[in-house]
Amino acid sequence: MAAARHCPSWADLHPELLGLVVGRLPSLADRVRLGAVCRPWRRVARQEPRLPPPLPWLILLDGTFLSIPGGEIHCMHIPEDAYLQGSVGNWLLFLKSFRSNLALMNPFSKHVVRLPNEANACPRDSMFCKLVPLSSTTTEVSPDSLFAILITISSVESAISICRPSAAAAAFRMPECILDAAFFDGKLYALSREKLFAFEVDLSYKGKPRCPSFIGCIADAVEDAGPIERSIADKMYICTSWSYLVESTSGKLLHVKRHIGCLCTEEVRTENSSTLSFEVFELDLTTNSRHKWTRVNTLGDQALFVGIHSKSLHASRCGAQEDCIYFVADYGHKDLAIDPLRDCGVFNMRNGIITPLLADTMVVRPEVCRGRPTWFFPY
Repeated sequence: MAAARHCPSWADLHPELLGLVVGRLPSLADRVRLGAVCRPWRRVARQEPRLPPPLPWLILLDGTFLSIPGGEIHCMHIPEDAYLQGSVGNWLLFLKSFRSNLALMNPFSKHVVRLPNEANACPRDSMFCKLVPLSSTTTEVSPDSLFAILITISSVESAISICRPSAAAAAFRMPECILDAAFFDGKLYALSREKLFAFEVDLSYKGKPRCPSFIGCIADAVEDAGPIERSIADKMYICTSWSYLVESTSGKLLHVKRHIGCLCTEEVRTENSSTLSFEVFELDLTTNSRHKWTRVNTLGDQALFVGIHSKSLHASRCGAQEDCIYFVADYGHKDLAIDPLRDCGVFNMRNGIITPLLADTMVVRPEVCRGRPTWFFPY
């Protein structure tokens, strides 16, 4: 009887040969699709030295993924019965089944990872939801991946749950409206309008996730003057701020304040609003005072991408504009069906000028799901 012949797997393709293939791929989309085949291919696609790290894509609610700054369009499947809540690495976060069940989906492989029902601590009352990976690796999601989920319940209450796809979640409720959260230097940080809180998370425990240990308020937030009136070019605006937590490329925690102005009319509506400027502050945990934020006047070779999921990149490595903040319209989501690109742009820290994120000729199709535009970082 003839011996069975061994057929090598595609995953066994020699890395040097696969690197030659990756180097000849014409677009980022092809590179990411190749990486979605299997883990060895994904590892080579990420580490190919001849290819610079790409700029993120902007996801719109019509299933369009837009390359920055050229505006090349990549159409992918987005579930029509879902609410887009952001992205983590090359995974999209959706809220499904009447805003109760959370799920992650890889738009290239179509693989879906459902999170436990307990992950959404307040399925009926949540106003805002954000997933924070408690790891530096976000390109792969396994049953043991650990996440923190921020749920803003109302203007006076929030909840933070810790979960794994393979296990139920544990939630911690707090009497504060949390604006943003970030995993930084081994701790989970949560920012309200007045305070910065810290939590200790047990990353080593492999069973059912435990509630985060509340360390307490470690710093006052950057002072917020609240809504104020400003006159700009003979027009009166009511100005407010939007806050983000971002880890810088140099390993510092940044508080980015986005100042948004809404035209004073008989009826104040978000479609009349636009971003006016940004301020950036760096956290200094070495001081004893609770006033630990230092204003940053330049980002150097950094580009910040702020939104539901924020990230900093080395501008010179990815082709972004240095010393700039890229932003999208992640507020007033009821108006985004009309114009999802209405308040997107690039803010230059050096001269304070805002330039368009994409060309004005971009045509957006009708939305197929609900949610807000978000950045998508394939690598």
